[in-house]
Amino acid sequence: MENYTLFYCGNGTFRRGSCREEREQLVDVQLGGTVAPAGIRGEGSTVTMTGFTFETSADIALVVPGGTTLVLERGVSTLRIVPAGPDANTAALYSSGDLTITGGEGTLVCDATATSAETTLWSRCICARYGDLTITGGHIVAHCGPCSRNAGAVYAGGRLFGGENEHGAITITGGTVRGMSKPQTIRATNTLLTIGPNSVVENAQEFAGSAEEFHGDCLSMADETSDVVVSFRS
Repeated sequence: MENYTLFYCGNGTFRRGSCREEREQLVDVQLGGTVAPAGIRGEGSTVTMTGFTFETSADIALVVPGGTTLVLERGVSTLRIVPAGPDANTAALYSSGDLTITGGEGTLVCDATATSAETTLWSRCICARYGDLTITGGHIVAHCGPCSRNAGAVYAGGRLFGGENEHGAITITGGTVRGMSKPQTIRATNTLLTIGPNSVVENAQEFAGSAEEFHGDCLSMADETSDVVVSFRS
């Protein structure tokens, strides 16, 4: 297991580094040397995963810049965090702005199940901070552990502390998303959750899928021992 956060710098380069999130901002960002991990590559604003595994004791596993498109091309990729805390705001995948996830048969597993109320304030698997999250393809599995404040397996956060940026929408129109966290599992902070037409939604309190587009705030587990699952009829 590593002890650093992996940063994609937007130019095909990955660097090891450190950071923490405080009041919705990444602070104490320090970047170190470049790394060339197997199973992941970058070109411009596109990051492609083909069976990438990264486990870390840092609060955040992978940070990408706003405007990134993550392509789940093939294979199973895993981002796992085991934060030491205390008072950590965690994420397996963190975007500082808009994030699009797409792909074909590739799977991304975001594992934040090692969080606890003793180590973690906010437990998140995928976090688009001050940005909109769009999922159009690929397969996502996002499981959060407990924390002392709140969690969101798939989370987009906009303005909470008086900033001018009101982003924080989540739009899911393709692929599959499986998530587990409570009280909310898929959470758009500005009540801008959209699920595209022909959806099938399992184990959600709010919605069971529809031929029509759904607009709401969040999806939460009806049975807290099972995933919320979003998929689409072909």
